[in-house]
Amino acid sequence: MRRLALFALGLGLLLVSPAAPAAAKDEDLAPKLRAALVRVHVTYQSYESTAPWKLGRAYTRSGRGVVVGDGVIMVKSSVVTNQRMIEIAIANSARRYPGKLRHVDKRIGLALIEFDDPNLKKALGPLDLGEPVKLDDEFEIHYLGRDNIPERTQARVIRAIAGSTGLSLQLRASLSDSGDGQVALKDGKVVGLVTSSYGSRQQATILSIETIRQYMDDFGDDAYSGRPGPGFWTHQLLRQDLRTYYGLADNQHGIAIRRVVPGRSGDGVLEEGDVLLAVDGYDIDDEGKFVHEVHGRLSSSYLLSGRRYAGDRVRAKILRDGAEVEVEFELKGQEPGEKRVPDGYGAGRPQFMVIGGLVLLELTSSSGISRSAGGVILRRFRERANWDPPTKRRRVIYVDRVLQDESNKGYENVYDQPIKTINGIEINDFKDVPKALETPEGAYHVFRFDGLESDLVIEAAKLDEINKRIADKYKVTRMRYLKGDKD
Repeated sequence: MRRLALFALGLGLLLVSPAAPAAAKDEDLAPKLRAALVRVHVTYQSYESTAPWKLGRAYTRSGRGVVVGDGVIMVKSSVVTNQRMIEIAIANSARRYPGKLRHVDKRIGLALIEFDDPNLKKALGPLDLGEPVKLDDEFEIHYLGRDNIPERTQARVIRAIAGSTGLSLQLRASLSDSGDGQVALKDGKVVGLVTSSYGSRQQATILSIETIRQYMDDFGDDAYSGRPGPGFWTHQLLRQDLRTYYGLADNQHGIAIRRVVPGRSGDGVLEEGDVLLAVDGYDIDDEGKFVHEVHGRLSSSYLLSGRRYAGDRVRAKILRDGAEVEVEFELKGQEPGEKRVPDGYGAGRPQFMVIGGLVLLELTSSSGISRSAGGVILRRFRERANWDPPTKRRRVIYVDRVLQDESNKGYENVYDQPIKTINGIEINDFKDVPKALETPEGAYHVFRFDGLESDLVIEAAKLDEINKRIADKYKVTRMRYLKGDKD
């Protein structure tokens, strides 16, 4: 187990002291809040989805944050998406100080911002982390409101929700603004971070202190592990005929394992047809849930991923061939480059190529996809991205749209089409495209697709001439960007 001690990476994060007083008086808490609550202003900019060779317009957004260490602020990850510049505002002040992104984990939904301005360091100080809150617990939500004046509202827990990325709590709370990082406090200590508000802002959701602690403690061994990736499919056993089929006795409960993904968590230990009865001593019911000692019934995915680090080992009890068996297996991480469909481009430049007017992009989880026949196939690739065996994964390169030209007349409806081969060479990554273009099929470059019966052909000898004409006509300042190319 990792130590809940100092926050590594040179940030010096001080965690809660068990000897701290049980409650904090308002007059004692007010100065600490003024020194811990911030508003973060972000200028963000991304490359245009339909013209990936150029940056789009710059926009601004703001969110709340809380100081959790010396020169360290915690915010929602969505606040810093595509960030180009970060500024920090403090209570009762219009001045903004520079900050920079230190770390972000989009799966969990948290990010850390650093600042080193000496005046800001003097003005700000961290709040301690509290203990978990449970159903019907009451506490306060604090944040900087209009004109950066501290505000607060009451909140009460009405439900816990757990999954593969962590633990959240639904609240009854009245917020004057959207949920964008307001801090939940009980007895003067942090117990959560608001991630959303809804129901005319009479309800809200906070990321729990358990998940916040785990995120920060992940740095405790000088290497960020992150959450485990997906490993196996399961099936609820709510019907008696299914329970009988899988051989469960009346006093046995669990979920059936339908498929174990090669190379992922559980591979080599779990088998198709096993029934998962318990994980780390927690019994699993027929709906795939367990009873948490604080938060009640939660999804078993929390046991296998939401409260775990990649690389951890779990103990499980399974039913196999009518016998209960104790097993242990490693929860494996998932590197960004391993995913068949990456999460997105972030603030970086997307890979693309423009070939004879065909705008080629790499499929991501945030790609805009139409309802065309090709779009259906792209959605299928995207939905199965996490479950295909790692050894068989390939990046999906597709024609996003066609820049019209006399050379590609008749191909205007070839969009959202995943490319299968170019000149007979399988396209499993963007690096395959320029290699395939080196060897035309006779006098033509031939594109074949997963979603089209007919091929698309471009005259090889005239490709440079065609590309130049299209670049001039559509003001394409760059015809390609692949990993390794100069920015």
